[in-house]
Amino acid sequence: MSSDASGSKSLKAIISRLFFYFSNREGLFMGLFSSDNPKEKEHKGLIGSFSVDMIKWEPDEAREASLVAIKYPYEDFPNGSLLMVAPSQMAIFINYVDAGSSTEQFGGNAQVAVFPGPCKIRLDTGEPRFAPFRNASHKLTDGQAAFHSLVYFINTTIMNELKWGTQQPSVLMDPEEEVNIHVRAMGLFGAHIEQLDTSVSAVRANTFIRKVMGTRASFSQEELISFMRAKILEYVPNLLTSTMINKGIGILKIGAHLTEFSQIIQEKLVGYFEEFGLTLDNFSFTNINAPDDDLEAINQMKIQRKRYQLEAEGNAMKMDIESAAMARKREREGYSYQQEQAFGVMGTAAANEGTASPFMGVGMGLGMGAGLGGAMGMGMGSIARETMGSMNLMSPLQQTQQPAQGASFASVRCSNCGEQIAPGDAFCAKCGTPAPKAQVCKNCGRELKPGAMFCTGCGTKVAVSFCSKCGAETEPGEKFCSKCGNPLE
Repeated sequence: MSSDASGSKSLKAIISRLFFYFSNREGLFMGLFSSDNPKEKEHKGLIGSFSVDMIKWEPDEAREASLVAIKYPYEDFPNGSLLMVAPSQMAIFINYVDAGSSTEQFGGNAQVAVFPGPCKIRLDTGEPRFAPFRNASHKLTDGQAAFHSLVYFINTTIMNELKWGTQQPSVLMDPEEEVNIHVRAMGLFGAHIEQLDTSVSAVRANTFIRKVMGTRASFSQEELISFMRAKILEYVPNLLTSTMINKGIGILKIGAHLTEFSQIIQEKLVGYFEEFGLTLDNFSFTNINAPDDDLEAINQMKIQRKRYQLEAEGNAMKMDIESAAMARKREREGYSYQQEQAFGVMGTAAANEGTASPFMGVGMGLGMGAGLGGAMGMGMGSIARETMGSMNLMSPLQQTQQPAQGASFASVRCSNCGEQIAPGDAFCAKCGTPAPKAQVCKNCGRELKPGAMFCTGCGTKVAVSFCSKCGAETEPGEKFCSKCGNPLE
């Protein structure tokens, strides 16, 4: 072995011993090769002073895997550090690469980059890779990195079955029952931070970090539920009550419309979730209800309303049956409702105790009945006269000496308008012309039947013709009635 080789080995041994000595003791050597920034990841030894960071998030526990976002625990990464992003993740790299000042104010610029996974990125942080150089630069900035940097990891998996519910019931008027009720609602929602659509993923991730997560070290699903539930309840009660009122759906029928209501309100909430960088995947009502006291009050109202309805229908049906039976009775007995009412008026008048005699009361009743209404006056008057004609108000002697004046055998026609005049009517009901007088026997005064050749009361032979106007007997060959001047046929 040559002297040069032995000398080289001796020099390496000396350096190795010196490095071992200083690396195990605090001193100048340790100050140069060990990091003095507590935010950096520590790299030990001489080899470590040339190392870079491997930045990745690989949660081992289920709770950590369910986190929505997490900030990488180390910061101020050496230049050339590697960022590795898993397929279901996005990484946000923030680096203060430029800083400066002006005469008016201090200012600075930050570089923000969003990397959707899967990917591996070599970072240009501005921090020297060699530890002694980094430490030397930190001495000029009070032990802190001049190019501060940090990384956020975001979990982009869809988070389903996130529960929400109203803490206080909303008061509204039930659109069907028209009573105030207290409405409570609960359900589920699902959301995620967009990753596949690169046109919006960077903006959404940055928005979520700025507006929701902030400076937290991590953000869990429970915190997301609490945050978004408060925001949901700012909208859902008003949307729910307005939808129930606009569609006229009461609390007792709301169970059949849960899917419809879920779709309506989800459309309203999509834009609201986007304001926080979230994509709303689903929103549903699992239950919409009211307290038992409200439901009991509504149920009692419906029972009472149904009872009134059944009673009204029963009374109407009973009235219809009675009316139909009475109509059949009148039809069998041959009179109408109007005639029945006229009979009642005449009976009341006839029973009036203030009249001089029962016969006077009967006459007043018949007169009142005869004058009821233009439409029924003629018919009722005829009934009254027929009734009076059937009553014998005279003594037997008077009946043999004088015929019944109210009796009439046949109707005649008016000489003016030709209208049929009821038997016994003194005037035409249509034009008021006096009715022709009935033909009477010249011997006994009894009314003669039309076409009779002899009087049925005394047997006297009847004249051949009579005046059609006044009923006076005419002689053969006369052109005019000798009594009234009516032209004879």
